[in-house]
Amino acid sequence: MKKLRGLVVGVLLLPGLEGCAVKNDTPVIISEYFAIEHFSNKQEVLSKARQALLRDGFQILSADLEAGYISTSLKNWKLLPNQAHCGTAKGVDYLDDNHTKTEVAFNVVVDDRAVIVRSNIQGEYLPGELAKNLTLNCVSRGVIEVEMAKKILF
Repeated sequence: MKKLRGLVVGVLLLPGLEGCAVKNDTPVIISEYFAIEHFSNKQEVLSKARQALLRDGFQILSADLEAGYISTSLKNWKLLPNQAHCGTAKGVDYLDDNHTKTEVAFNVVVDDRAVIVRSNIQGEYLPGELAKNLTLNCVSRGVIEVEMAKKILF
């Protein structure tokens, strides 16, 4: 049985700036990705990555199989607090609120030894007519990257 060995690199969460009426703790991302060693040829892994992304409903935005990358467009995906951090308001996680919309895109890079999975998460808080919509800075907790890497390699 294959073992999943990987590394989540460089996640940094910092408190955001205070707003006029509501404190919004916003995460800031420096750099983050999940990398795992593979034992197949590069083209085979890229083919599996493409299939996994398409099976999950992602649209391939660009791909270069010689260079070894695949990028997807954003897809609506209601993330949970254990999957990402999009900030809080008055101590309540935005991802626990039904007025929050999140979208995810993936970048998969494959070389002769490793697969790197990186996500791009965009969030928006849509409270309704009486309040202002808010764009959220969201940071992955690494869970969705690990899940995608498993779908690609196993």
